[in-house]
Amino acid sequence: MRYTGGSKWKKHKLMMKNRNLQPHLPETAKFTPEILWNYLRKYNKVVFKPVIGRRGRNILKVSRLGESQYEIHLKNKKNIYTSEKETLSYIEKFIRKRKHSLQRTYIVQRYIDLATYENKPFDIRVVVQRRKGSSEWHVTGMVSKVAGKGFMVTNNGLSGGIVLPVTSALGKANDDIARNRKEIMKEIERVVLIATKRLASYWKKQTIMGLDVGVDREGHVWIIEGNLCPGIKNFYKLDDKTMYRRIKNIRRENNKII
Repeated sequence: MRYTGGSKWKKHKLMMKNRNLQPHLPETAKFTPEILWNYLRKYNKVVFKPVIGRRGRNILKVSRLGESQYEIHLKNKKNIYTSEKETLSYIEKFIRKRKHSLQRTYIVQRYIDLATYENKPFDIRVVVQRRKGSSEWHVTGMVSKVAGKGFMVTNNGLSGGIVLPVTSALGKANDDIARNRKEIMKEIERVVLIATKRLASYWKKQTIMGLDVGVDREGHVWIIEGNLCPGIKNFYKLDDKTMYRRIKNIRRENNKII
């Protein structure tokens, strides 16, 4: 298995060391049964994902529906389990099915009720870059990823969802978000730059990073995860190719410099 994006758990721990980022990071811990039940009692909904993984694969949403009743959401399928034992048995079997040992280490993360576009949740991929020889990071692209029907993951390759300009997605969320979308975009940029600089303190040679950002239904900005090798195909899918060309040109310039 080839994966160069870094552990989600390591990146989360690094970002948590910055006090300014803490209010923007969903509570996260390495999976144990005790952690799972504690988080479900506290938040009712959690996301269960591998520390090493890409493109929204092998991610579960686990919801507490009532006393000893749980729902597990995988891709666009939902199943209900009527005991902790039954729920845990499914999760442990799910983990054992992963082919590589790195994919069998999971984190549990508070589920964020994301803003929606036409009743489908969306998040925002933000690309941040610096030129080689410079320590100055800049946001060079933002694109909204809308989940496909019945999916909770926003990766459009997996869910069949769509991509949209961020202003379009925020403008069709609830009235408060639509009204405050310019301020929310400024806040996204502010938080993402702090996160990027924190991650760059460890991955010092990085010249590009991608961060998946969520906006909840109250308009609060959350960093869902960071990516050291962000794809840029979603930017190409937009009618306006300006961000795609900008990201690609800076990446090409950096690749020419030894």
